[in-house]
Amino acid sequence: MPSCRRVLAVCGSGRSISALRLMRTSGHQREPSEEAAMTHRRMLLIALIGLGAAPLGCTGSSPTSPPSAPPPPPPAAVKLVFTVQPSNAEGMQAIAPAMQVTIENAAGARVSGATNAVTLAIGTNPVGGVLSGVVTQNAVDGVATFGGVTIDRPGSGYTLTATGESLSSATSAAFAIHVTFVALAPGYFHTCGVTTVGAAYCWGSNGYKQLGTGATANTTTPAVVSGGLMLSGVSAGPFHTCGVTVAGSAYCWGNNLYLYLSSTTPVAEPGGLTFVNVSNGYFDTCGLTTAGAAYCWGGNPSGELGTGDSTSRTTPAAVSGGLTFVAVDAGTLHTCGLTTAGMAYCWGDNTYGQFGTGDTTSSATPVALSGGVTFASVSAGWHHTCGVTAAGAAYCWGANTYGQLGTGDTTRSTSPVAVTGGLTFAAVSAGGGQTCGLTTAGVAYCWGYNHDGELGTGDTTSSTSPVAVTGGLTFAAVSAGGTAHTCGLTTAGAAYCWGANFDGRLGNGTTSASLVPVHVVQ
Repeated sequence: MPSCRRVLAVCGSGRSISALRLMRTSGHQREPSEEAAMTHRRMLLIALIGLGAAPLGCTGSSPTSPPSAPPPPPPAAVKLVFTVQPSNAEGMQAIAPAMQVTIENAAGARVSGATNAVTLAIGTNPVGGVLSGVVTQNAVDGVATFGGVTIDRPGSGYTLTATGESLSSATSAAFAIHVTFVALAPGYFHTCGVTTVGAAYCWGSNGYKQLGTGATANTTTPAVVSGGLMLSGVSAGPFHTCGVTVAGSAYCWGNNLYLYLSSTTPVAEPGGLTFVNVSNGYFDTCGLTTAGAAYCWGGNPSGELGTGDSTSRTTPAAVSGGLTFVAVDAGTLHTCGLTTAGMAYCWGDNTYGQFGTGDTTSSATPVALSGGVTFASVSAGWHHTCGVTAAGAAYCWGANTYGQLGTGDTTRSTSPVAVTGGLTFAAVSAGGGQTCGLTTAGVAYCWGYNHDGELGTGDTTSSTSPVAVTGGLTFAAVSAGGTAHTCGLTTAGAAYCWGANFDGRLGNGTTSASLVPVHVVQ
């Protein structure tokens, strides 16, 4: 009989297996027993099922699996959360590390893939600070990152808010903005300072635009000077302020009719000179170039420009005499400079003997101090002048109505007289009716007029000899340049001021006078 063949198909693989050949023989070939055949078929079937075979007789691929259910939609984005909070930072410096705001669902999980736009703004604003930088960012995989963001004004208790369309807003933890000063310059009715990063801040009276903030409102806390300049120093006069950039360019702001200056923001001074520093008088400004030449410009009614005449100038003019200076300081109507040999020269008004020449003759050109004393530094005040020798001895000369010469009396002197007390000074600063000095140990002493507490002694008693400023602070610098207030900078970079404060010149957030040093908001 003919043989027959049954085929088992292995589905899905395109393969077929010859499963079993049953042959009927004719006489000479013995047919397998029924039991053996059944055993054979069972073993083959088990093997084929292990290979993924379809039932006998099936051809082609295996039956199609039913379609899978579509994945559930991602949870909806509903809110914003600060996951990297803002840290305390220096004013005008990036808040670091970069802040991060995460887009989350109702369960508090990050919504991966979300690209919503997120915007930062100041929430709690204790002193009117301004947020700068890129404040709107698109999220990446559900996270918006904000680097390079700054706040200008120092203060504690700032917060930020994060907002996004159709998302619940978030508020950050509180943080503080600080400034660290390296120089202070009290003016007549305002004060300015320069920070470690070269940013200039001013506070106090702003009726003459002398704060440089782009506005005319007074402020009781430090406000950044507009323009983003990096300054190495600043000088505050009664009506205008000037500073020198780290590159040596001079800028001024405020009001000065003689300079044709009336600006709420810094204006570059013409002339193309490179200055080391500048110093403001009542009507004028003087500067020292990198070559040691003195230049002055502005009002010149008393010859304070040192040009040999009384002609006012709107651009820097060289001081006559060809002297090489290491320092120059402008007082109210007179100016003094210190040469490389330590000789002091003064010019301008000498009505009170503030030249130290032994007389009261004014001069529109520099005249040398009498007495043969050489100095390491010199400071010109309203109507008196002071200096410190290389050995640390302090001398003053000129007007002495309030005891500002520190000689123990109120007798005017047209030549240098030693300050009493036997103290060793690193520097002295001549102001309006007061003078202050810094000892080599960092202790501040003041003497002279004290109607508003500008001596910092805790009372309003004037003194004709040095008295220690209260508070036990260790100063790196002290300046009596203000008419009725004094400021000092500690070795840690903390700024303190004391005295009159009706216009906010002390910078502590109030308009109350203080008889002792108060911390400037920083």
